[in-house]
Amino acid sequence: MSVQVAGLVSGLNWQNIINELVAADSAGENQVKAQQTTVNNQVSALGSLGTDLTSLQNSILSLESPSLYDAVTAASTTTGSTWAVDAAAGTPTGSYAINVQSLASASVLQGAEGVSKGLSATSSVSGLTVASIATAQPVTAGSFTVNGQQIAVTTTESLQDVFDAISTATGGTVTGGYDPTADKVTLTSTGGPIVLGAANDSSNFLSAMMLTNNGGTTVTSAAALGALQMSNSLATAGTATALSGQDGSGNGSFTVNGVTVDYNVNTDTLSTILGRINNAGAGVAASYDATDNRILLTNTATGDLGVGVNDVSGNLMAALGLTGSGATLARGANAQFQVNNGALQTSQSNTLTPTQLGVTGLSVTANTTGAQTIQVSVDTSALSSAITTFVNSFNQFQADTASDTLIGQNSTGAVTTSILSADHEVGDWASSLEMTVFGAGSGLTGSIKSLDNLGIDFNGTTGQLTVSDSAKLQQALTSNTSAVAAFFQTAKTGFGSIVNGAVTDIVGQSTNEVQNLQSESKSLGDQITTMQNQLASEQSQLEAEFQAMETMEAQYQSELQSLNAIGSSSGSSSSSSSSSLSTLNNSNVYVNGSSNSSTSSTTSTSSTTA
Repeated sequence: MSVQVAGLVSGLNWQNIINELVAADSAGENQVKAQQTTVNNQVSALGSLGTDLTSLQNSILSLESPSLYDAVTAASTTTGSTWAVDAAAGTPTGSYAINVQSLASASVLQGAEGVSKGLSATSSVSGLTVASIATAQPVTAGSFTVNGQQIAVTTTESLQDVFDAISTATGGTVTGGYDPTADKVTLTSTGGPIVLGAANDSSNFLSAMMLTNNGGTTVTSAAALGALQMSNSLATAGTATALSGQDGSGNGSFTVNGVTVDYNVNTDTLSTILGRINNAGAGVAASYDATDNRILLTNTATGDLGVGVNDVSGNLMAALGLTGSGATLARGANAQFQVNNGALQTSQSNTLTPTQLGVTGLSVTANTTGAQTIQVSVDTSALSSAITTFVNSFNQFQADTASDTLIGQNSTGAVTTSILSADHEVGDWASSLEMTVFGAGSGLTGSIKSLDNLGIDFNGTTGQLTVSDSAKLQQALTSNTSAVAAFFQTAKTGFGSIVNGAVTDIVGQSTNEVQNLQSESKSLGDQITTMQNQLASEQSQLEAEFQAMETMEAQYQSELQSLNAIGSSSGSSSSSSSSSLSTLNNSNVYVNGSSNSSTSSTTSTSSTTA
């Protein structure tokens, strides 16, 4: 890339001259650019008004939505009620007295109690280590207290070792033993009441053996001690009835409410099986009651429903006491209720449906008995919000239109204008829409035929809407909802239809205005491009001409230097040399003035000198 320096030979800064000439010729381009900027700003202003119109149209469409006029709210009038009340759109308004006399409960299949083995088959427990005692809660190592004496327990010693330690610690006054028939431990004192436990006990031996103070000289486990081992495989879970009937690999199956559940006695634990039942889709929740040492299957649905269990292959359900004479069904109950003091009704669920209540769209879930009144009222919040949105959208369009078309005076009395002041069509939009909104709905036959009937009016001469009577509006929305709906929704003659049509017409006009202005902006852009190309060509031509001048000037100065050199070499003091030098100097002045005679002048001088 070459760098051009103006006037390097001539000493004339011709680049500034060119810039000034081009700048002078750019005045027309700048005027067109300013005109295009104005047009683009008008397009932008119309775009903003278009956004206002879209918001206004959406707010009108919202007012025509049927769901606004069907909305209701429902709640119990009882303070602190925990009933869950739900009312769908269109639920008839009014008060409904509901008296729940009894709640629904779930059926429970209670397995036989004591389904596990005892701790030992005999009273000899010298071979039963603490770690292997099959109680509901495993015995932990540490210490416990009997009659103020601490007894240390480890998991490696036997239950008999613990009994011996109790006797030793109490001087033989307290002894312990195990009854295999009752599956219980008994402590007996020969020296007064037994006192068990202390605040600093670190072993749970006493609670694991279900031993508690009773103020007597004999303390016995509160219940049988043996319990199913939930984390062991089914084969080693400790069921009182041996597992049988599975195939050679230990596989078996059973059904709960007709749903089949598979198991393997060697790899599945009892905890796994209970979880499998819960996830089988049988509609029951399975759990283990360690206190009574039994399995429970509780229906997940309330009501007087049964629970069916059968072994398919193997005897797992029988071994767990869920089949046979030991299993009992605690039947669930149906809810009993009355509506508006009517006939007593029943429901399997505590959720009373619209059909049961006899009220379309209303449902109530009761969790307590008693009588409560459910009040269903019109929900005006959404409708009120929609009206507010319309008013705000209308006012925004009116305000922006007025601002964009404003013509006024400044402090000096000069007329001031806005971006769209010259567009009289835009100026008519606000007044036209105001007239439409003012009269829309007047052809209806209902009690509400105008915004004024809703407590909405124009605010003076501003052309903007305001809620002038909020009480009047609320009264209409609450007590005359159907008339409000007819005012906004009626096709062709309703407020929504008429105003929406007017807005649609304005949108069409705005679209045409924008298209015309965009076309004008493009045309101005084309003019600017043409002018810019012409100015660029003019600048290039001027730079070329001045550069040519610089080249000729450099050539003249080179020739002059050569002639001066010749004159100097012909004699240092001759008059003819002096004359030649003088002539050459004069010739140099002439060269700067004209390029056509310099050569002849130089030649003449040289001839004379020779």
